[in-house]
Amino acid sequence: MKEPERIGNFRCLGGLKNTDGRVIRSGVLLRCGALISASDQDLELLSDTYKVRTVVDFRSDYELGMAPDRMVPGAVYHHLPLIDSNGDVWKEIFSQGVDGDPMDLLIKFADRPQVQKFARSMYIGLALDPDSIANYRRFMRLVIEQEEGAILWHCSQGKDRTGMGAAYVLAALGCDVNTIVADYDLSNWQYSVKVREYCRRWNVTDPEVRNVIRTFVGANVDYFKLGINAVCERYGTMDNFLHECLGVSESDVRVLRERYLI
Repeated sequence: MKEPERIGNFRCLGGLKNTDGRVIRSGVLLRCGALISASDQDLELLSDTYKVRTVVDFRSDYELGMAPDRMVPGAVYHHLPLIDSNGDVWKEIFSQGVDGDPMDLLIKFADRPQVQKFARSMYIGLALDPDSIANYRRFMRLVIEQEEGAILWHCSQGKDRTGMGAAYVLAALGCDVNTIVADYDLSNWQYSVKVREYCRRWNVTDPEVRNVIRTFVGANVDYFKLGINAVCERYGTMDNFLHECLGVSESDVRVLRERYLI
């Protein structure tokens, strides 16, 4: 299928295999960045070709106010903001004022221990924060109850909050951790050049500072794995987490695999 031209980090989960060798249907499970820059042609493509009927936005109220989505015709929009458990760090950084690229301001503070801790713990927070779990639970229910057409979910860059959502969907469809991590890592095709640009601009040599940049500009696979590992350590397995926290029953798993696998 043709892909939208002005929607960042867009991709379909179609073609990925689960541990039984079954394949995810093409064009029904979509992930991307925010839709603010989507063209009329992009929206028509999502509506008419992909037949998107549900859009889930994981961004905060603040992000939504700064960059509202363009609406996909015929789709029902759901705002399920995920809680930033490190909000105090953001407030401290951006209280300095933003003049130009906000990522430059973040990188300016990237040598501070609290910012490095923020980067390391971001996915753990997304995975274990009760309010985030509540909205991921609502998200999974939308995926389960989608009867026709495609469901699309996104955050700002389509990698962190969106990536954890994709991890839960893939796990419920029976995909292994390697497949989940590989899908997450695909975001680096979109953002690796930017990571290198920021590192050059700031002459970064400290590996901890580089990790901060990889986390917020690109997709930090190592830190993403920390989030996945945190789930498994606390709940034993990803399947236990899906059942106990996200409300995905054995019956739901059968529905998901019947609907989204071939």
